Amino acid sequence: MKVIFNADDFGLTRGVNNGIVKAHQQGVVHSTTMMVGMDAEKHALELARHNPDLRIGVHLRFTAGVPLTGHPNLTNGRAHFIKYDELWGKQDFETQVIYDEAKAQVEHFLSLGLELSHLDSHHHAHTHPQILPVIKEVASEYRVPLRGTGLCQESMTTRYVFTDEFYDQKVSLDGLMAHLLSLKTDYDLVEVMCHPAEADQALILKSGYALQRELELQVLTSPILKEQLAQHGIAVTDYSELVSTNQMVGV
Repeated sequence: MKVIFNADDFGLTRGVNNGIVKAHQQGVVHSTTMMVGMDAEKHALELARHNPDLRIGVHLRFTAGVPLTGHPNLTNGRAHFIKYDELWGKQDFETQVIYDEAKAQVEHFLSLGLELSHLDSHHHAHTHPQILPVIKEVASEYRVPLRGTGLCQESMTTRYVFTDEFYDQKVSLDGLMAHLLSLKTDYDLVEVMCHPAEADQALILKSGYALQRELELQVLTSPILKEQLAQHGIAVTDYSELVSTNQMVGV
């Protein structure tokens, strides 16, 4: 089995960026997803250029910051996106508006000179019933995998699963290994969502999930984790595993 440790929120704050890069340089994070248009985007871009082996996708925003398109359907008439606690009750998203915003974020990312690894979203917003079909279409257009679905086609042969178990109260090295081993029989590739960070003041002000990220960073940079993964024959990889030539046929 192989595992992708994908670090969310690249670009959110400098502390988040530094934590992700530390987890990459000293730990098991080979993949991250970037929130474009956020305060620490420029800092994230600088770090990305100095860490070319860190694969980067787009962490699509529909519940944080300001829409790049500025469409009122995404904000309920305010300046910022709707809040997370408003997302799941909202049933009047417009398909074209979602498409235009997702495309704008991806195109902004590409304009920075970065190579697109895959797509996912902040607060799992892309799994909203009105948003998911649109983001599947966008992922297919750019020929990249989408978190939770793999590639947007039926011919994918890799047994892939996404897990968000490594979060908050469930963050521990022993718990992570036990969880991965429980999946080993049934899956070829597991993506583990993670949020390593140095909890700077900007993060504490922006997120209710701040100090916990430092514990994630400790686990993800632990030499013991690397040893145990190797001991159980679990290799660390990135989303390029889902973009092999045979799996791209028919897209």
